[in-house]
Amino acid sequence: MEALNFDLLLRILIAHFLADFIFQPSSWARKKDDEGVKSRYLWLHLAIHTVTLCVLLWNWNMWPVILWVCISHFFIDAIKSQFLNTGVWIFIVDQFLHLIIIGIVWINYTHQIQLFYSSVLALFNNEKLWWMFFAYLLLSIPSSVLIGRITQNWSKELEKQEKEKGLENAGKWIGVLERLLIFTFIIVNQFSAIGFLLAAKSVFRYGELRNASEQKKAEYIIIGTFLSFSIAIVIGLIFKFS
Repeated sequence: MEALNFDLLLRILIAHFLADFIFQPSSWARKKDDEGVKSRYLWLHLAIHTVTLCVLLWNWNMWPVILWVCISHFFIDAIKSQFLNTGVWIFIVDQFLHLIIIGIVWINYTHQIQLFYSSVLALFNNEKLWWMFFAYLLLSIPSSVLIGRITQNWSKELEKQEKEKGLENAGKWIGVLERLLIFTFIIVNQFSAIGFLLAAKSVFRYGELRNASEQKKAEYIIIGTFLSFSIAIVIGLIFKFS
């Protein structure tokens, strides 16, 4: 099957991330969100985005690409400024919409709609890819719930003793990330990186593990870590050798 041409897409993406993150100070982004279309920083940001695109594309025949990307960028940023809460989900939706528009413009300009559809269809029919998605899914929240159920009695005992708790859900997300990393290391044959990850976590936990008065907490952490690593390694090996 003929391969998609990603050259134009890559240059548009580089222009987007340069203009949105490298060339835009945080103070500009805040004032854009606060003042909306009245903000001079929104227009300055749009001008920088346009210039960046022009430099990277460097072809006047691509003016429709520049026009559509910049107009859509303006409207998405203007709509985002209407939300009072510009937290992480607004940021994710904002970037997702930018990338969707860029993808649509790229596909239409390069006339690769049929080829893109065929490529997406091939991905959806790839059984190995679905197994990989299923493995990542299992290693996320379902594994956290399983580990939580296994260690719930010890967790309740620690809650009675501890006066100060850590960051809310931080432990859960640390576990999710470490399992996803271990699985990724296994499927790319980087087994030594798993040892490095375990060593790095041990270093961060060293203060807790060496304190005899925190023995119960240390034992709880070790059990949780070994359970997390074991689940990730087993699923990774099953996927790799299946």
